[in-house]
Amino acid sequence: MAKISPFDKYPRHGDEWIRKVGEYISLTFHAEDFTLQCLNQGVSGYRSLNPSCKLEVLNCLCDEALSCEKLRTCIDNKDRKCVATQEIKAATRKQKELKRRYDDMTKTIEGGDTANNEEANDILSQIKEAEEVKQAAQNELEMLKRVHRTTPVMEDKGVKYWKLGSYCNCNISIMRQEFDEENRTKNKDMWFMFTEDEHKVVEDHVTTRSRRLRRNHNWV
Repeated sequence: MAKISPFDKYPRHGDEWIRKVGEYISLTFHAEDFTLQCLNQGVSGYRSLNPSCKLEVLNCLCDEALSCEKLRTCIDNKDRKCVATQEIKAATRKQKELKRRYDDMTKTIEGGDTANNEEANDILSQIKEAEEVKQAAQNELEMLKRVHRTTPVMEDKGVKYWKLGSYCNCNISIMRQEFDEENRTKNKDMWFMFTEDEHKVVEDHVTTRSRRLRRNHNWV
């Protein structure tokens, strides 16, 4: 069976997309060299490049892609989803073990032996803490899923406002995200929910600002 070239997957566009890649790299990195001259020749030019030059093209595209906020956010969110998932699993395991210990203690009480009430209360407290950790991680996962499907309704330096629907089964649909613009890789974003009164003020402000922006856009 004949080997299918990856370039054959783009019959409608021919090799114009490769020329565009060359133009983009040239404009972005202000570079003019043999590699870019070859890319300007399309598929045939790309095929004439040696592996080192092809790797150079790939590195340029990867560097540019990783500097894109949308891709960085996607990667950051994926990492946060992994962390939240692990926290849920760990909290579930801890709850299961604590409940087993508490059940054993209950059986001991039923058998007539004296149980340490302080220890029992401590176990119940730990079960509650584990449930809170798990719930927070589950909320984080749900929030990340909703953010992935939408765009911020308003943003400013280090702040974004997201409309996520009826979050946590209440009347609050807008949440505030605060982050460090200088270093988005630390995954230290903070999320805030509003009271219903605060939410009404924010929602009115977002609506007014959106109308003003649309009106200004129409005047242009």
